Amino acid sequence: MGGPTAVALSESSSLNYCPAPPPQNQDAKDNSQWWGNLSTAEQDHFVSAYPDQVGMMDGLPSDVRHDANMATLRADAASGHDQGNAQKLLDRIEASQNGPANERIFLIGYEPPGADGNPDAKVIAAIGNPDIADNVAVYVPGTGTDLSNVGGSIDRMDDLRAEAEMVPGSGDTSTIVWLGYDAPDSIPAAIQSHHATDGAPALVDFTEGLRASHQGPPSHNTMIGHSYGATVVGTADASGGQGTNDGLQVDDVVVFGSPGMGYESPDRQGWFDSPLVDDVSDMHIADDHFWAGAASNDVVSYTEVHGNSPVDWSFGGQRISTDGASGHSEYWEPGTEALRNQAYIVTGNYDQVETVSRRFG
Repeated sequence: MGGPTAVALSESSSLNYCPAPPPQNQDAKDNSQWWGNLSTAEQDHFVSAYPDQVGMMDGLPSDVRHDANMATLRADAASGHDQGNAQKLLDRIEASQNGPANERIFLIGYEPPGADGNPDAKVIAAIGNPDIADNVAVYVPGTGTDLSNVGGSIDRMDDLRAEAEMVPGSGDTSTIVWLGYDAPDSIPAAIQSHHATDGAPALVDFTEGLRASHQGPPSHNTMIGHSYGATVVGTADASGGQGTNDGLQVDDVVVFGSPGMGYESPDRQGWFDSPLVDDVSDMHIADDHFWAGAASNDVVSYTEVHGNSPVDWSFGGQRISTDGASGHSEYWEPGTEALRNQAYIVTGNYDQVETVSRRFG
């Protein structure tokens, strides 16, 4: 027996008798190459048979990860530990599919929560497809963020996307909420370092995956951290060795309300160097591509629980204006300088960013 039918049967049989799971512990480039070498039938098989694994593989196309993660989310909404909040996220994502393409939500990462929220769910949601966007911004939220309130983070990133796309000549912007770590549940828990050190490697891998899955010319990628999320961002960018390919694979880093930028990996510490990120030179991002903001009445930004404040006079980089934003959580309010400045950075319009003097402490 020969011809197309025989090929189809042979391919189907090989899939039926070789149900090996996807490869584990590969880097994003290897994942991308593995996926590209599969036939369409093989790709469909892995998405249907191993959605929880395929959905979390950095380097795979965002629409593939979305399909896999939606299957996991639907199952979680039906029989998981937090069905109500899983259903709320599912409803929002499905409703977005009826809107404009640049406002559709891609679920590019989802791990259900454990019993009693231990651990919390992991949620990575992109507004617009980052694989085809000109600009990509990744937002890491802080203490208290979980499945029950991740919608607020999605709202913030939708406001940033809209602001960025109002910048003339900016192109298309995709904004991403990266809750790919177990954020501290409370202020006392936020004093601990392990949430940042445990989550940082996954954030580095995610940025490598965005580069691997992107189509066409490289996008302008920005990492944004808020509160404890800034500590995760700093720890991620200070990780690895001394090479140019270590740390976060982004063009710019922006942080707000930071309690300190976190921790260097041991292999980057000198004899007299603190394990904390003391200044921008402890990170991989260039001085002129690091941006920090803090409202004058943002109490968290004065704590320095996890290292020197990034708006301190000694840290380096640029301090951006946050006029119009008050307290710890208004940096994404429409009409504020904080949001406008982020839009300029995300789109690479650095000459329009308003900077202000650094402070002591």
